[in-house]
Amino acid sequence: MDNKTIATFLLLSGAAIALSGCTVTEADAARVDCGTPGPHGVDCTVQRTAGNTRFEACWDLAIHCRNGGAMRGSTCHTLAADAATGEQNMPVAFFSNQDTCDVPASGKVERLNITSR
Repeated sequence: MDNKTIATFLLLSGAAIALSGCTVTEADAARVDCGTPGPHGVDCTVQRTAGNTRFEACWDLAIHCRNGGAMRGSTCHTLAADAATGEQNMPVAFFSNQDTCDVPASGKVERLNITSR
């Protein structure tokens, strides 16, 4: 084997060893599903859909009412690196415009933001 072939082999072997120590981290992602509003507020479930690190999920919950009124609340939940799901209660006090709502009819999670910690 000539010196050029040996040098190329050593260079490629070193690169392979260096790359084997790297880990590829998938970006954290999640979905949030919220239940029916009640006197205690609204319970929401945060479910990891990708990634493996600790993250914080923040979102708005828009609740539309039968009479056309709407309420809006915001909250965040931190999910541990080893957790697949988490629960977050949004107390009634978190929601604005409660006086415009007769009976909640539907809700929608909006502006979900995931920040790795």
